[in-house]
Amino acid sequence: MEFVLKNKKSFAFIFWFWVALILYFTLTPGSLYQKFAMKDQNLRMDYILHFLIYFGLSILYMLWKADNFLLVKNKFLVYFLVSALILSGISEYAQTFIPGRSFNPIDYYLNALGIILGVACPKAFLIKSL
Repeated sequence: MEFVLKNKKSFAFIFWFWVALILYFTLTPGSLYQKFAMKDQNLRMDYILHFLIYFGLSILYMLWKADNFLLVKNKFLVYFLVSALILSGISEYAQTFIPGRSFNPIDYYLNALGIILGVACPKAFLIKSL
C-alpha cells in the first residue's frame, strides 16, 4: 500500500503516457497487429491486445486514484468508466477515416471488457483479501 501511495505522481504520468500511446497507435495508418493460427481457428492477436491495453489503462487509473485503503471513490470510477468507454469508442470510430484502418465492433467490445474488468479485478481482490 505504501508503494502505491508514494508513487501517485508516477502512476499519473504513466496513465497519461498510456493514453497518448493508445491514441497514437489507434490513429496511425496501417496495422501492427498480426493473426496467428490456433488449431483450425484464427485468433486475432489484436483482440487480445485490445483487451490487455485497456485493462492496463484501468489498472493504472486505479493505482493513481487509490486512497490509503487502496479504494477509489465511486464518482471517480464513474468518471473514468464513462471517459474510457467514450475514448475507446471515438478512437475506434475515427479509424474509419484512416487509411489501412477500419472500425471493428469486436475491438470496441474487448476494449470495454478490459476497462470494466480492470476496475472490477482490483476491487474483487481487495474484498477477497479483507
